[in-house]
Amino acid sequence: MLDPILHGLMALAQATAPAPQAAAPAKPLTLQAQFDAANAAYSTKNCVEALKLYDALERRTATSKNPLLTGAIAVRSGICRVRTGDSAGGAAAIRRGLPALGAKPDEFVADLGAAQLALGDAAYDTFDYDTAATAYKTALDMAKGIDRVVPLLALARTLSFDGDGRALAYAEEARKLAEAEPNIDKTTLAAVQTRYARVLLNAGRTADAYTVLKDSLKKQGGLDQRVNLSEIATRADLAQAALLTGDRERARTYLAYTGAGRLEKAPFAGARDMELPPCGALTGLKPGDVAVVEFALGDDGIVRNVAPIYTTGNRAVALAFARAVSDWSWQPSDATAIPAFWRQSARVELRCSTAAERPSITQPLDDAFDAWLVSKGSAPFAWADLPAARALPLAQAEVRRARTAGDRFAELRALGWLFDSRLLNAEESRPLVAEAQSLAQATGAPVAVATRFRISDAYVAAKEYAQVVNGFRTILRRPEVAADPLSAATVRMMLANSSNDVRGAERTQLIDAVLASPLPDTHPLKVAALLNRADMAAQGGDTAAAQAAFRRTGLSSDQCALIAPTPVVARSGATSSRYPTEALQMGFEGWARVEFDIAADGQTLTPRTVAAYPPFVFGDAAQKMVAATRFRSSYRPDNNTACTGNAQRFMFQLPR
Repeated sequence: MLDPILHGLMALAQATAPAPQAAAPAKPLTLQAQFDAANAAYSTKNCVEALKLYDALERRTATSKNPLLTGAIAVRSGICRVRTGDSAGGAAAIRRGLPALGAKPDEFVADLGAAQLALGDAAYDTFDYDTAATAYKTALDMAKGIDRVVPLLALARTLSFDGDGRALAYAEEARKLAEAEPNIDKTTLAAVQTRYARVLLNAGRTADAYTVLKDSLKKQGGLDQRVNLSEIATRADLAQAALLTGDRERARTYLAYTGAGRLEKAPFAGARDMELPPCGALTGLKPGDVAVVEFALGDDGIVRNVAPIYTTGNRAVALAFARAVSDWSWQPSDATAIPAFWRQSARVELRCSTAAERPSITQPLDDAFDAWLVSKGSAPFAWADLPAARALPLAQAEVRRARTAGDRFAELRALGWLFDSRLLNAEESRPLVAEAQSLAQATGAPVAVATRFRISDAYVAAKEYAQVVNGFRTILRRPEVAADPLSAATVRMMLANSSNDVRGAERTQLIDAVLASPLPDTHPLKVAALLNRADMAAQGGDTAAAQAAFRRTGLSSDQCALIAPTPVVARSGATSSRYPTEALQMGFEGWARVEFDIAADGQTLTPRTVAAYPPFVFGDAAQKMVAATRFRSSYRPDNNTACTGNAQRFMFQLPR
């Protein structure tokens, strides 16, 4: 979908095109009346209404012998589908209708140009920039005069990270055309300049970009409290340019006037799934690569309209970060708590991750659950690998289908996916957890399966973490759980790893019970228990016992690559005194995610910010908080690093 700048420019281009003919008086419900009504909605960009009318027309003209009519319906409905987020469906409809309209290019020049722009948008939204550039270039070849501005800027946006000068040439032509247009207004011209300046930023011409953006801001009326998306884009780009030129004070001011970081509850921090692309040969990303990525967040928690804005790398680097953001998921209730206007255009600062992927303590239970379902003929769902927010409605539909059909195993699998996704709030989850527990009992599920759902129940039934811990204790007191080695070891390790809620003799007893269980000595839960035993012995001064316990693990030095927990925090560095002064003065709130290593003595090493909102505001402060944090010491042979690749998100919120 076109970004905020190009939305305004599309209106400019369409204003110069021939106006659609007024609908001739016709009786209601005639084919012509339907077509005219659909076209009227389409021409005013009311795509929701237009699609209803075009869909009805497609059904009515399914057997029509008029290819121009059916072609126009397909193309215009396809354009609307792309504009409303259905890139695949929209592109398919456009391609279905293009041959007929292409046979009459003079009559349908506006449709053909808009269709190519929409095809470009559809490809751009799926990160197929080569296909997008081809479609935009086709649209450009059809356009004349001021109508060239939109495809020119679309090409500049798509090619911004290629470093071959094409993006800058297209952006410069668009700027010159806009400046030469006598009827253009200042705000639209400012939008064109902002797009041009963004290309300058990625071309390394920071000072030039800063100058152009200041002029754009002036044309938009300067810094005031009333903004639209185009003005927010200019101010955000100005903040970026100011930072790159070392003008940090002005950068904070410009950013403050975007609204970023000025909303309650530090929005955009509540994503349930916020993975970052890994550093390394697979992605081609290096720890020093930086990107700013813009996205929109829907009511359904799905991220859309993802676009890289700035990067220190090339197109591959920009797209690696953009693809990662496109997979993020929010709980719908968290998404809707953010005002809709501010969800249309959010920016985050990103770097690649060096953190190791670690299974959770419940992974062995999850594996047992999956193996049991497969043994009952229940295969994994095809949608299970989709981003969680996109898969959520499919999972909910599967629960309803399976419930109606009496397919208890499919229902259990879908319910298990829902709980793992963390996209349902506690109120939504409670009845479903109860249903899952009843199904597990009715199907004669193994104790490990029932335990898995009891653990989910402990989380959703509690209002604070201490109640979760007590819920684990209640589960462990059940005779069938205590008698099942996997269930008992899982719950015991969850309790033992419950930070300061479980200490001393209770923790020792839990670890001893896991080590005494009939699980294989190489089982991840037993290895995790041995690491706990080594730490406890070392903290008690018994180095020989610590060495013996660690030797039994068979490990080298990377404790945190296993199920074993991150060392417990002994002293937090997150204090109000480390709230950035500039951010405090301007009323900024936000967050930063920092990765770091932990030495055997509990000190933190090599902190680096890998994600932050708003960009470039809280990263330094979060790193200082990590540096000041101390963890409980961990036993490591030769005092090697105890735990590499940790990540922690720091929230910066003002008192209310």
